[in-house]
Amino acid sequence: MTLSPGSKLGPYEILSSIGSGGMGEVWKARDTRLGRTVAIKKVKGEHSERFKQEARSIAALNHPNICQIFDIGDDYLVLEYVEGKPLSSPLPEQEAVRLAIQIATALEEAHQHGIIHRDLKPSNIMVTDKGSVKLLDFGLAKLYEQDASISSLPTADFPATQAGAILGTVAYMSPEQAQGQPVDARSDIFSFGLVLYEMLSGRRAFSGSSASENIAALLRDEPAPLKASPQLEKIVKRCLEKNPADRSQRMSELKVDLVKATAKKVEVSPEEPQPSIAVLPFVNMSGDKEQEYFSDGLAEEIINALTKIPGLKVIARTSAFAFKGKDQDITKIAEALRVSNILEGSVRKSGNRIRVTAQLITASDGSHLWSERYDRELTDVFEIQDEICQAIVDNLRIELSVGFPITKPPTGNVEAYNLYLKGRYHISKFKQESLAKGRQYCEQAVAIDPDYALAWFGLAFFHAAMSYFGFMPSNIANTESRQAVMKALELDEMLAEAHATLGTLHAMEFNWKGAKGEFLRALELNPESADAWHYYSFFYLTPTRRIDRAIAASQKALELDPLSPNMQVNLGVNSGIKLNRGAE
Repeated sequence: MTLSPGSKLGPYEILSSIGSGGMGEVWKARDTRLGRTVAIKKVKGEHSERFKQEARSIAALNHPNICQIFDIGDDYLVLEYVEGKPLSSPLPEQEAVRLAIQIATALEEAHQHGIIHRDLKPSNIMVTDKGSVKLLDFGLAKLYEQDASISSLPTADFPATQAGAILGTVAYMSPEQAQGQPVDARSDIFSFGLVLYEMLSGRRAFSGSSASENIAALLRDEPAPLKASPQLEKIVKRCLEKNPADRSQRMSELKVDLVKATAKKVEVSPEEPQPSIAVLPFVNMSGDKEQEYFSDGLAEEIINALTKIPGLKVIARTSAFAFKGKDQDITKIAEALRVSNILEGSVRKSGNRIRVTAQLITASDGSHLWSERYDRELTDVFEIQDEICQAIVDNLRIELSVGFPITKPPTGNVEAYNLYLKGRYHISKFKQESLAKGRQYCEQAVAIDPDYALAWFGLAFFHAAMSYFGFMPSNIANTESRQAVMKALELDEMLAEAHATLGTLHAMEFNWKGAKGEFLRALELNPESADAWHYYSFFYLTPTRRIDRAIAASQKALELDPLSPNMQVNLGVNSGIKLNRGAE
């Protein structure tokens, strides 16, 4: 059927042509049933298998930065109609990074579902009239062969996924894609680097008068230097490494690097000290002591989110929770913890309803900077955390880089989240019976949501604690801990606490190189993590006799967790070693 304005395709009325290409045509249309504007992609018959692949690829994704699929016919797709323009260049550096973070977020989502885009280029990236990114055209998307749950179509039956097939737009291909070799997510990272290079410079990184010259330049040449900040130039250069092993390995890792590249450094002066805060345990108002895990868990989740905000000093859980159940003056608590602000609150949980109150208090005079009450469904708990964190950022006047994510829902399953909070609550008591309960809850959480990275980390931490306190043979516990922590990192490479735990496991095997790498990655992801600084000092710097650095790391850990006995002992031990060295 030939389409034209005014013709009908099922319930869709064709309005106008959007464009055409080798695979078919794209039309603007109106869904007469819902009265909404849609985009219809009608494909040529010889591309029917690739068309089905695109439908499967997009249907697996549900993300605000990815164009959504609404319907499918025999030879057409009905897609979200995006009001906007294709990505243009050059762009101011700040705007380029803002959009790049959104592109990276969309690709991260696709990669987490085992989908490689393989045709990333400016014309497939729309910028809406509101300034947000929509990633289009998964026509060449490749499903990871190992994930049979996503597609029942064997790779051998679909030539587009086979080695030796060169598909895509030559100017934006990776070297391995241009040579027809097997590709993985790192191929998209190379293409992303090409797009970002063009966004910043207004020119392509590699060019030629023909496809063969383009490929030759891609495989042989280095792009001309960028006129951009050193951090951004370093990021682009790493994306464009010819060898996939030398590139950024994950989109999540790349996204964090982009955020950090534009993070504004906080100038600390005597007149304007660094903003600091302690989040006290939220009071359980439910009338049921068994609900205490939830009030504690909510406060701890807010602590974890705040530690990721550049320029904000956040007191660790151990010290902040030392005042639980104690009726002490706020100013004295702040003085003991050496902070200028306190967040306190309460939680009432009843069935699927929660009431959360929160107050941000200036420690010097006890005045309220901000307060709010939330009456919501339990499913809104992540939104509540985000709103509280945003209020703290706004009231403490902390400037974040554009696109900086404060909180990210760790799971889409509230029941799994609830079980994880129970598990963490019991594990943190460090008693054999409570540790066993914690394990059961974490196991239930991963049974409900096998992709819940934090629940896997909970199991890793359980086994690490069992080894540390001698409740389980170390060789068995450490093996179990390693398996769980590797699963957590496979699901979310950005978990600083998981990297720190893996560092301790390496150290226990005297793998000092591996330990150092994991500790430094943990501190890169979360430089305000007291545990990461403590583990780095105790498990790596002290055993390898880097005592001055061990003392500095211990002091940083103690600054963030001033009431921790373990951290005080560690600083004392390292200080004693240094004194003994001086006396020799």
